[in-house]
Amino acid sequence: MASKQATAPTGGTPKQPQAVQGPQKPGIVDTVREFYDDVRSEMKKVSWPTYDELKSLTQLVLWSLLISGILLGLYDFIFNNLMGLILRLG
Repeated sequence: MASKQATAPTGGTPKQPQAVQGPQKPGIVDTVREFYDDVRSEMKKVSWPTYDELKSLTQLVLWSLLISGILLGLYDFIFNNLMGLILRLG
């Protein structure tokens, strides 16, 4: 099977291939606008908590943080004193 090769015309400058114009990429402004439109559309689908749910869940988080902080401080105090005792005896 023979392949055909393109040859330059004899007697002139060779033709340059024409650039094929495809669909242009959207600009940055269009991309940002589309992004915010999509965000707005998705935010309308969100199931937002009621005020009472928000209040009770916030209290739960704050109490959890307080209890965790107290326990962590207590463990730190106990282990710090225990290590000091061990090092003094050794």
